[in-house]
Amino acid sequence: MPDPRRRKHRAWFIAWAVLCVAGLAATEALTATSPADADCADHIAEVEARVADLGSEGGSSGTALAWTSSPSGGDDCLDELREHFDGG
Repeated sequence: MPDPRRRKHRAWFIAWAVLCVAGLAATEALTATSPADADCADHIAEVEARVADLGSEGGSSGTALAWTSSPSGGDDCLDELREHFDGG
């Protein structure tokens, strides 16, 4: 006949393992960044570099920045770009 104490310990261990795995999965889901986020960050850095270059070229007071679509897929990041440059 199986020992009931051993069965109880096994059930606690399985429950503990399931909770640990669920916690690790939830943590990973909350902290994971998609490759699109990294691409957008690179694109924002590139745009900031261009703006800095424009600002250092002549010191003209009437500088305008034209927005065009880029072949590198920067259009996917328009919301992030607007949020970044609007100060949000």
